[in-house]
Amino acid sequence: MVETQVRKLRLEKGLSQEQLAEKAKVSVRTIQRLESGQDVSIETLNLVAGALSVEVKDLFTDQKTKKEEEKISHSNNQLQYQLEKRREEYQTIIKFYKATYVLLMFSSVMLVTNDIWAGINIDGMFATFWIFGWMIMNPLQKLIVMTIVDPKLDEKYPLTMNRLDKDHE
Repeated sequence: MVETQVRKLRLEKGLSQEQLAEKAKVSVRTIQRLESGQDVSIETLNLVAGALSVEVKDLFTDQKTKKEEEKISHSNNQLQYQLEKRREEYQTIIKFYKATYVLLMFSSVMLVTNDIWAGINIDGMFATFWIFGWMIMNPLQKLIVMTIVDPKLDEKYPLTMNRLDKDHE
């Protein structure tokens, strides 16, 4: 049996076992086992730590055995690795999206400078395209991140699922 601080941390945050289980995306029984000191997996520790906004090492009392410390260290290393990879992938997706936006805006310049638009204020037209493009593309980016990117990255990097800092440093 391993004594944990989960109950204390949960109560400090004002959460019930059910609320913590929902936030950590684990069962209530898992929270009960963790609070009673029964051994749980590294993934579960990471999920609960993320839900409580603490590091895995903070879930345990200061009286740790060498085996427990190795387990915690390994768990933290796995989490940091997944966070780093997730952030890299997220940044790549965002850079691609922004490049696509710029490409669309410059394509609009080509459309505006075409002979079809002869006699129209090109500067004003370009500014209008740019502003309306930004007004459409910015919310669209947030929607794509929430509905497509985040769920796929959560599936690929499960330890980062409940982290508030998962998509930025």
